[in-house]
Amino acid sequence: MAKKTLPKRHTTNSEGVYYKEIVSDDNKIVDKIYLIRWRDENGKELLKTIGKYSEGIREAFCKKKRNEILVKIRLNEDLPSLAKKKSITTLDTLAYTYFNENMTLVKDMPKEQKRYENHIQPILGHIKAENIKLKDLEDLRNLLMQKYAPRTVNHLVFMIGTIYKYNIRKEYYKGISPTANYKGLEVDNERERYLSLKEINKLLEAAWASHYEVWLYVKLLLSTGARAGGIISLKCHDINLDEWTIKIKDHKATKVYAENSKSYDAFISDEELHTHLQKRLNESNPNADLLHLHRNTLDNKLKAILDILFNTGLDRNDRKHRVVIHTLRHTFASHLAINGEPIYNIQKLLNHKDLSSTLRYAKLNSREKRKSVRNMYDKVD
Repeated sequence: MAKKTLPKRHTTNSEGVYYKEIVSDDNKIVDKIYLIRWRDENGKELLKTIGKYSEGIREAFCKKKRNEILVKIRLNEDLPSLAKKKSITTLDTLAYTYFNENMTLVKDMPKEQKRYENHIQPILGHIKAENIKLKDLEDLRNLLMQKYAPRTVNHLVFMIGTIYKYNIRKEYYKGISPTANYKGLEVDNERERYLSLKEINKLLEAAWASHYEVWLYVKLLLSTGARAGGIISLKCHDINLDEWTIKIKDHKATKVYAENSKSYDAFISDEELHTHLQKRLNESNPNADLLHLHRNTLDNKLKAILDILFNTGLDRNDRKHRVVIHTLRHTFASHLAINGEPIYNIQKLLNHKDLSSTLRYAKLNSREKRKSVRNMYDKVD
């Protein structure tokens, strides 16, 4: 059963002691996690996660821990040795500290927490953080490899390292990450597949038959070459019909997916898309979402179409040949190269920071290569 921690902090009868509710998929409260808050000697407010009710943590224990900290600050000396209840620091303790403190800062954190709860928590979540070793990660890796591609497996295992490193950096945990000596699986990330003009027409026909919003989603992806997240986040005010431009937020370039994502200009490719965007803008508030379906719905509908049209019989881990939503970005860039667009222009249109990311398309630019060589030694008398 998947669980999630709600962001709201509830007060208790003890000053500076709070808790957050942990709920199941059907929103029933199944646990709670305690936190304490205090100010250090410089007046800076600090917050520390103590642990979950299910781990034996109670309000009285949290109050005692907070009082010990306050005494230490007031006397400016180490606390005397006291018989204290030992806090049980499991991987879950570290993980929920990491998720809770970053939930409002990182856009994809709820999705990351869901991945943790689905794939890592059932295996390692209950184990004391100090007892998780390299062998445990290798066992987890081998288990995940039975269902998931190497790239997904790497992401999940290295998430554990991220959780440890965050808690170590914040001085919540004293120890080392078990991923320190872990080597990830080798992954070939390069996708070779792009759609031909005939395949593009088949896709647009199928998308139109499925749902208008899916068709518009596909048209925008093919027109701009943007990543799916950039299209999903579009507002009506991001469209400039006079200039034929679309302002795309590049969440990937910002690293932390927040509201201050960097933006760049993409372009409306044809009259058909321009006409449909004009109709959408006439019917909508400038601050409204451009697309009217939730991302999960759009992605699920589009993935189903891509699988039926292009992926029948292919292995699900065949990254080179399977057609996925990101293939439409490769299709955009590939056809630019085939049509002789200079590689530096393609770099700008894709908003690639590094030209090396764009050079994979240079091999398709045979037309420009031929033009460069053809008659290069002819001389005018």
